[in-house]
Amino acid sequence: MRSRLVTLALAAVVAGCMLALPAVAQADSEDIYRAEVHISNNLKPPMWLGTVSGDINGSVKFQPQPAYSYVVGSVKHFYEIFTITTISGDVISGYDVGVWNFSTFKFRAQGWVTSATGAWAHLVGYKYHEMGVTTEFPPPTGVITGTGSMFLAAP
Repeated sequence: MRSRLVTLALAAVVAGCMLALPAVAQADSEDIYRAEVHISNNLKPPMWLGTVSGDINGSVKFQPQPAYSYVVGSVKHFYEIFTITTISGDVISGYDVGVWNFSTFKFRAQGWVTSATGAWAHLVGYKYHEMGVTTEFPPPTGVITGTGSMFLAAP
């Protein structure tokens, strides 16, 4: 009798977990937007321009804020304003702070969406994350390129 109760309790827990899975998957797809980022910077002016593709598609611009950026050793600490213009013309913007390692050429940043228009207006207040890698700095060709990923997550 006792083993039947344990088996029944275990079956109820497993069934409950299986029922919860679709809700978790749906919440993740509604609360996190992911995109691949391809950027370049010719240092004149010092600005990153590129594309985003994935849950959000369009162009992206990262404008460094030199007054709030500095280098310690081989790591640049930066503050920048980002602007994403979607293929439908809506604009998502905000700021991020991060680091760029000149030894590994990897970068990572996080910030917040501070304004958004149209179908993306609900993203205001979302957390912004990005990470990736660039070509070497200083660039032998005069242009730095980078690839990475970004995601916006609900607060």
